[in-house]
Amino acid sequence: MNEMEVLVKKEKEASYNQRNKDLFTFYTLTLIKQEELKRRHRRNLVFVGLVSMTSALILLREVEVITDSFLGLILNLSIPLLYNLFYSYLVCLLFAGFVVLYKRKSLF
Repeated sequence: MNEMEVLVKKEKEASYNQRNKDLFTFYTLTLIKQEELKRRHRRNLVFVGLVSMTSALILLREVEVITDSFLGLILNLSIPLLYNLFYSYLVCLLFAGFVVLYKRKSLF
């Protein structure tokens, strides 16, 4: 048995001079369960943090390649648009339209 089960067993065996023993037992068991969930949540957070740090360290070597390709893609798409004002105006209107649609809660 782990220590939580031992604690629960002790609480169930203990006798208290209270009017509503079931309510007190429920409250005590709830506190124990909350502590157990807090420990489990902390353990999960540590696990997710370690996994994300590991993946970040693996990708760290490739950051330069990723940023160069992303920056190159943006420059290749945006520089020709700067020379043609009609396309620039169209892109700005489309972007503004998407922003307005995104901000609205409903389309209709």
